[in-house]
Amino acid sequence: MLNASGAPSSWQHPKELLKLQKLKFKKRALQERINGSKSTSPAYKLPTQDSVILENVLNSRKRKNPFAVEEAQVKKGKISEEILSETTDPTLFKLLNNSTSTSQQEPVPTSFSNILSTLNNKSIFKGEEIATEEKFSESTFCPVDWTLKRKMRLISLKPFPWSQKLKISEESSGITSFTRCLDMEKCDISLDVSPNAQFHQCSLYWQHPYLPWLTLFPRSISKSDFNGMSLGGNSVIKTKLYESWTDSFTSLYHLIKTRQCPYFYVCANSFTALFRASGISGYADFNVMVSPSTRGFRSLLTEEGIEFHMPLKFGGQIKAGMSRNGAEEDAPGQSNLNHHHDDPELEEDLFSDLGINAEDIKHIMYTQNRIEHITECQVDRTDQSLILIKGMEVNAFFNFLLNCKSTIPSTGPLAGVPPTLLSPVAFCGATLNALKVRENKMHSEGNDYFSIELTGPVLPSTVHNIFNTNSHEHSVTMTFSDVESTRSFSQGDMVNPKKGNVEERGSAIFGKENLKDCGLSLKVLNSFCSRDAVSNLECLKYSGETGKFTWS
Repeated sequence: MLNASGAPSSWQHPKELLKLQKLKFKKRALQERINGSKSTSPAYKLPTQDSVILENVLNSRKRKNPFAVEEAQVKKGKISEEILSETTDPTLFKLLNNSTSTSQQEPVPTSFSNILSTLNNKSIFKGEEIATEEKFSESTFCPVDWTLKRKMRLISLKPFPWSQKLKISEESSGITSFTRCLDMEKCDISLDVSPNAQFHQCSLYWQHPYLPWLTLFPRSISKSDFNGMSLGGNSVIKTKLYESWTDSFTSLYHLIKTRQCPYFYVCANSFTALFRASGISGYADFNVMVSPSTRGFRSLLTEEGIEFHMPLKFGGQIKAGMSRNGAEEDAPGQSNLNHHHDDPELEEDLFSDLGINAEDIKHIMYTQNRIEHITECQVDRTDQSLILIKGMEVNAFFNFLLNCKSTIPSTGPLAGVPPTLLSPVAFCGATLNALKVRENKMHSEGNDYFSIELTGPVLPSTVHNIFNTNSHEHSVTMTFSDVESTRSFSQGDMVNPKKGNVEERGSAIFGKENLKDCGLSLKVLNSFCSRDAVSNLECLKYSGETGKFTWS
């Protein structure tokens, strides 16, 4: 190798060149420290990008990621997003209509301490007493909520007399008293009557079908919970399941008709039906409520000639146009309109008498049918789609469910599995199950709170039975997790019958007397037969000091 002057030059190793370069940097830094300032001579140039990279390599410094985002920019971006979100129309509308400043707004009850303060202080929602009266109700009796519950939690400042750990005698006595429908407090029996045995009796229920590898309540299984075992491909198992379900459903229906069962639920994939005996909730005859419903389902009932009502539709004034005894229950001023609407030929004759040609009549009829179709579809799968069937029409609906193949899903994890039957009393083919009980102890704001959580299908009578086993001096608060599609079962006076004449009230009292063998205790039966004891429950609190119930 030759140098610039043509003389041969010795070859140097790259490591030696790096050492020489590093030495130059150290000499420069030493000269700057001696002079007391950085070199400002024109011969010295500012380090270029390549020299900086070389210096980082020599000093073993970590190379800076060119794609990294600085923290300051991230924080700045978050702030700008918040500012932008506050300029949207909904937020501005909220700010304009907010009478108080942000610092004075009340906290949202999301944490456990806020929930407890909500339960103990009724005025946390609003500072006015008027708003409190609208939000909370108070009475000396425990209300009835026909909504199916997924979960129920009991909270108290004092320890509960029950626990999830049972002795052999407590478990046996609880099962015996529940299956025989015994009232432990009033019956002269040799069973264990401890609070734990009574609490275990309250946590039992009857179910059919019961398949341990499938969750049949609620009737919705996510893909993550599905274990791949489906009955849809085995026709023999599907047939046997359906035959067994038919026998169980028939057994329950006969118990309802003979007033030996107060109520039971039929939980399908697309709807839930509540069958109730005569005398329950003030009805003089046995009845069934179905929620939610669709236009197609209602059309099937109409084709079968089943008369039903939709009490929550249009404020409960207009009866569905499927009645065979017409004008007695139509809304005032709607009788003639409903009769014309039920007979399309009568409408066409009316239009012809008015001098309207055939083409215009067809257009009018098509438009009217289209509007009615849209109106009916708007209430599908909502609370307003609740269906009420009473009297002998329940027999027709019972036969409809027995023969309707669409109630059994043909695809999905529950393919081939009939609807789930839930009842507080035993029936043919039923399986005895217990709610899952879990105890907790929580500490908040210097207080210890005791909690018991029950998971599973919590029936309406379960809530009342637990309060009956609770001592009168023990204050308890209950919170619930509902099956949303069944909340319309307790939608106030529109679902419950209005106060009728003396003959109707006498029939209700006579029905109550015939319900003594329905499996409910006398105290619970009085509440379930009351006309004014139905309400949706999100939170129910019993005060041991006043002996009153407060709910919202």
